[in-house]
Amino acid sequence: MKKRYLLSPGPTPVPEAALLTMAYPMIHHRTPQFSAIFAEAKEDLKYLFQTKNDVLILSSSGTGAMESAVTNLFSPGDHALVVNGGKFGERWGKLCEAYGLKTTWLNVEWGKAVKPKDIEDALNKDKDIKGVFIQGNESSTTVSHPVKEIAEIVKKRDNTLFVVDGITAIGVYDMPMDKWGIDVLITGSQKALMLPPGLAFISLNDKAWKFTETAKLPRFY
Repeated sequence: MKKRYLLSPGPTPVPEAALLTMAYPMIHHRTPQFSAIFAEAKEDLKYLFQTKNDVLILSSSGTGAMESAVTNLFSPGDHALVVNGGKFGERWGKLCEAYGLKTTWLNVEWGKAVKPKDIEDALNKDKDIKGVFIQGNESSTTVSHPVKEIAEIVKKRDNTLFVVDGITAIGVYDMPMDKWGIDVLITGSQKALMLPPGLAFISLNDKAWKFTETAKLPRFY
């Protein structure tokens, strides 16, 4: 039998050990056995995200985690600054617009990284911006944005969150959430973690959790 090789950024090949483990009989999610596995996974995710904050596990695609960041942190009419340097930057913008956020698009030539100065200028021009949305790595172009430098700019503003889609970055690039001051960080199971699609992970710092107390966008699940 010929081996299949996936050379896309995701889904990525799942290691044989993980595939064989998936063949084990199903266990119930309300048993001590599952609780122990779940607790271990949550602690290991903190290590991966390099954070002391909880990492939430969602049964969704990465886009589901992106959407949850919008719906649980913002309110209709809030001002969002979206870095659009590829298909997934474009997705941030479409999500924000779909939920009625006032969306400013910072368009970047595909294949180029955004300049931190452009972020700073946009924030100085519009003091009411409540969220800066970006990809740690733009999957459609392979470009990595200067997350560390942008985090330094955004964290000076108490009323602005820095929301990073790290779906093709976490596990590939060093992206220490706490050290850099990233407010919201997202990844998915099917990229560098080499797991089947279907899980997403999101972590919020204390600043972001405060935004959840006033967010008024509609949400159910």
